[in-house]
Amino acid sequence: MALAGYWTIAGLYTDAGWHIRHDVDTFFTWAHALLYSGLFLLLYLIGSRCAAALRRKESLFAALGPAYSLSALGVLVFLLGGIADMINHLFFGFEAGFDALLSPTHQIIGAGVLLIISGPIRSAVSQIPRPATLVEQLPAIVSAAAILELMHWGTQVFFRVDAARALGVIVPHELDANALTLMTIHFYQQGGSLIAVVLQSLLMMGTAFYLVRNFRLRPGTLTILFVLGNGLIAITHSLGWLDIVSVFTGSIAAGITGDAFLARAPAYFTARIWFGAFAFAVPAIYAAVLLLFTVAFMGGTWWDPLFAAGVVFYAGLFSLLLSFVASAVPPRPDAA
Repeated sequence: MALAGYWTIAGLYTDAGWHIRHDVDTFFTWAHALLYSGLFLLLYLIGSRCAAALRRKESLFAALGPAYSLSALGVLVFLLGGIADMINHLFFGFEAGFDALLSPTHQIIGAGVLLIISGPIRSAVSQIPRPATLVEQLPAIVSAAAILELMHWGTQVFFRVDAARALGVIVPHELDANALTLMTIHFYQQGGSLIAVVLQSLLMMGTAFYLVRNFRLRPGTLTILFVLGNGLIAITHSLGWLDIVSVFTGSIAAGITGDAFLARAPAYFTARIWFGAFAFAVPAIYAAVLLLFTVAFMGGTWWDPLFAAGVVFYAGLFSLLLSFVASAVPPRPDAA
């Protein structure tokens, strides 16, 4: 289920990249084949379990368990969303840009996919004892990576930080006919870059916090999570190979940093200082390595030093603030 879920998300990104780079005039593309073969495999895995339960005259809930019963529900949500989306297209046409991301019918389809592909995580959480070795934790990690990619999909307009000098706007020092326009574009470029870095920090670390709270993660798991969780969207939205390599380099650096904390962490990161340092360091390293790679290999950056330092700090700061929520202890019943 974990591999089929990631396969499906990979097909989604492959299809997106195909539409970006080619004029598509047929349904029968290898990108669609990848996407729908993953979906069919997920349906087969769930359907075969349901069919076996019916033959044994068992309840579907008993056959699937609570973890995969929600995945089966996700199939129904996905199908209903698909029907609603078809009706929407018939009456209102096809969406583009932000409308395509925010369309209610697309949100329903996304919710169905989320329910389906998150089954391996729910299954791992329900196990007693919970998975303790790297091999045992891999299904949950791959499932979490697929979910991270799905969240990137829904916020893809803010994935790219576009720090390379060639992508920036040079703000003139003298007022002329274009000064106001260039200053406005520069302002919104800075805002978009800051949002992209902060949002990536929250998505990556929010996923990592959930796993850390529920499993004693083995070293290596966070590197796998970040590489698989950032790789697909990096390839799809890249302007060239250096773009792709920069994201993979930042993901590996952040993963190694997180795994170093895992190797020497107290049980379940109960030590607040240790957990806070982990929360701040991992996304800050990710943002810093992305920026350093841009400076070293992509012709420099249009970010000024103060802005660059502030963006890296914000990446760690917002993750640190999120960690206070992730590590919060439920109040005692008599606290009131």
